[in-house]
Amino acid sequence: MRLRACSLDSVHCGNDMGSRNERIIEDIRTVDQAIKAEKDVEYGYHAVIDENLSYWLAVEEDIVESYTKLIKNTENKKTKSTLTKIVADSKNHVRMLTSIRKAFNKIMSDEQRHARMLEELKREVDK
Repeated sequence: MRLRACSLDSVHCGNDMGSRNERIIEDIRTVDQAIKAEKDVEYGYHAVIDENLSYWLAVEEDIVESYTKLIKNTENKKTKSTLTKIVADSKNHVRMLTSIRKAFNKIMSDEQRHARMLEELKREVDK
């Protein structure tokens, strides 16, 4: 589901099953709108994505810990084999999610820097 293109003055744009080429943000025509767009990315996405990544990482780490205990406490070879495979996958998931988080934090750092650059530009232009 994709958001429909909306003006930066809109509070809610609604959902649409439109094409991939559909714009999320209408044309940005002022520095103020550009600043708002950069900050909206941070406020609208960063916290939600970071929270979900944190939760997902915690779940994968809990799976590794819990299943490792189960492996130690069972004699059933099939159970041990299955859980061992799942633990290996979950450890890999932790590595991948950690990498995604690092890349995501870099994007957010860039967005914050962009907002500061635009605010500085606005101050200089408004002199």
